[in-house]
Amino acid sequence: MSDGTDAEDPLVLPEPVRQLGKAFVGKLQDLFYGEVMRPRVYGRAYIPYNRSVIVVANHTSHLDMGFVRYALGKYGHDIVSLAAQDYFFESGYRRVFFENLTNLRAVDRKASLRQAIRQASEVIERGKIVLIFPEGTRSTTGEVQEFKPLVGHLALVHGIDILPVFLGGTHASLPKGATVPRTRDIVARIGPPLSVSDMRRLTDGMSMADAARDVARIAREAVLALREGKVIDLANAKKRAELAPAREHPLVKLFGELESKFRAGELQTPVSYYVSLGNDQLAKWTVRVDANGCEVRPGKPEGGQADCVLKTSPEFFAKIVRESYVPSAADFMSGAIKSNDVGLLMTFQKVFQLDQAS
Repeated sequence: MSDGTDAEDPLVLPEPVRQLGKAFVGKLQDLFYGEVMRPRVYGRAYIPYNRSVIVVANHTSHLDMGFVRYALGKYGHDIVSLAAQDYFFESGYRRVFFENLTNLRAVDRKASLRQAIRQASEVIERGKIVLIFPEGTRSTTGEVQEFKPLVGHLALVHGIDILPVFLGGTHASLPKGATVPRTRDIVARIGPPLSVSDMRRLTDGMSMADAARDVARIAREAVLALREGKVIDLANAKKRAELAPAREHPLVKLFGELESKFRAGELQTPVSYYVSLGNDQLAKWTVRVDANGCEVRPGKPEGGQADCVLKTSPEFFAKIVRESYVPSAADFMSGAIKSNDVGLLMTFQKVFQLDQAS
């Protein structure tokens, strides 16, 4: 008698049960990464909330999939991870769990590239945000291995941007073969999306196979740059050999630090903030917070309205974020900082733990 878990007759739970189960597993992941581990996330301002992307990251640990989801915040809640069929979808309860209660989708890493492309394309064509670990398997040394051309092929054929993410500390915490995290400090660095138009421009004239390999190399270079706290300048490169890492924009880094300080449970109702720090192209920021999370992104609020407006200089705002500086009456009187609601500004400092010296 079949137990309903073999390849010919997989056990499929009712859709309401699957959705409840996925939501519960997601809550457990958020609790684990947010409370048990000590995560630091930088670069959330680069997340393209208005479109889907292929997310690529280095891979050294079973912590990586869940950590990418956590690092992307609300954007990553429904992310689909392409996972090894022979590892995560073996017969038995493991297959039942991963097929019904997670967003993992099986890819046969022993199959041909053509079959892997077909399996991955089905997910992308449904408009999902897709996570791929282009190394193909976990690195046993912690070093970033060569990226397979699958990610390049998918980006070019489907016309979709690549969002690079570097994961640090996961190998030290839970390397291949370990079952319990050894350390709790982990970090995720998110970089600016690699535009498919730029990737097509830099690979113009190449065969599809060569172009896919070259895009995979570009994606790897972007991840390696993030490891050093830098980003690659794809838009201004005339050919791939000209790609040079540039320092991450100081305001992107500053707002990444701000987001990492968020403390859940401090609010009952959502509040939006508009932070204006001058005339630089990245000087306008929107911050939305509620009881469970926050969203920090560059640009003015949609509709141009926010509950609280904060205007100051980048240097003064950095002092608030990094030194937990509380503006004084003299600061407001001198014009060093301006706000339409001082009470909500105090709330801002509370939810980001800026109301006391660090």
